[in-house]
Amino acid sequence: MTYVVIFGGEDAESATARCVAATAGCIIATAVTADGRRVHNGNAYQAVSFVVDDGRMPEGCAAIIFECSLTVAGALEVVAKCDHHNPGDAGWGKGADQFWEASSLGQLCLFLGVSLDEHLLMVAAGDHCPAAAYAGLCVGVDPAKFADFRVKGKVAFYASNPKTSAKADADKIRDAMATAVERLTSAPQIEGVCDLREVGEIDELPEAALSVGMAYMASLPDTDRDRNLTGNLKIVLGGHTTPEQVRKFMEWGNTLDNKVGAAYGNPDRGYAGVVVEP
Repeated sequence: MTYVVIFGGEDAESATARCVAATAGCIIATAVTADGRRVHNGNAYQAVSFVVDDGRMPEGCAAIIFECSLTVAGALEVVAKCDHHNPGDAGWGKGADQFWEASSLGQLCLFLGVSLDEHLLMVAAGDHCPAAAYAGLCVGVDPAKFADFRVKGKVAFYASNPKTSAKADADKIRDAMATAVERLTSAPQIEGVCDLREVGEIDELPEAALSVGMAYMASLPDTDRDRNLTGNLKIVLGGHTTPEQVRKFMEWGNTLDNKVGAAYGNPDRGYAGVVVEP
């Protein structure tokens, strides 16, 4: 049987999963919304259909859903759903000791019978539990190699965009992370969260926080979807957070008199934010 793998948003894990699926002979497709637009990470679960990326889909295909809504398959039989973001997903609630089978990439590889290798393990750990991988809690993932892997991924990402190509230097990224770690370790804490709201933007702060297993609050200029400045500020919670920290941040954000809209976040995915007037 031929499988069509229908993908949601784009990130490092899905890019690797697309290569795995194509090598295994699967048809590659992308989920789309009701207006026919390809989804992104923010609306993947609102998808209603899919488009084949290249070529045509033969008769008799079965669908594998990768981090998007089950409804995208339409009349096709769904033989596997690779996900860990929502209750009921195969990877939901699994910790670092089960990161391979918890990750969407690992689930896809297991279903297709693809042998794991070090690169696949790095990608899976980096998506499912990066702080744990940095801490050496993911079996088969060497922390030092994982750190190099993450930096190399950033170099490639920055190099792919002319606006960020100047940042595509491994040594500069490591130096920026080291500076960010210093800021984290010297910052005051509120219930285990480093308070960096008065510091301004800190280069490579999210990765630095994951590398040392710390959570932080920070302020940065708010932008719209086209990355144009709105004139407001965004207070974000990130790094190695707990669900309780995310819930408390959202509760606090919704009490602010100068908030612009409600606080947002996801306790199980470890992030939150609120936009405020300066």
